[in-house]
Amino acid sequence: MKRTLFLAALISAPLLVQACASADQTRRTEAWSRCSKAPNPDIRDRCIQTEMALIEDRERQELESREAAERRAEERQAQLEAHGVPSDEARQTVESGLKIPD
Repeated sequence: MKRTLFLAALISAPLLVQACASADQTRRTEAWSRCSKAPNPDIRDRCIQTEMALIEDRERQELESREAAERRAEERQAQLEAHGVPSDEARQTVESGLKIPD
């Protein structure tokens, strides 16, 4: 049992590290694609730093927007339930309903 858990942790640890690193690498690649035609390396480096900051800010704003939409949906559901609507009919969602095909 311990050996199985150890092997599972050993296998999954690099995947978790890679997932975190890949998000940063994706941001860096996107920033590089926008700044690749900069006239010299110093300007390119500053452009990449600025673009990465803008990308991180955009991701943060999207996350905050999603969280606010979820809070509003929860509040609507609570109001409907307070007015006597059954909870299964009052359920609110912020998902589009689109799913990745199997």
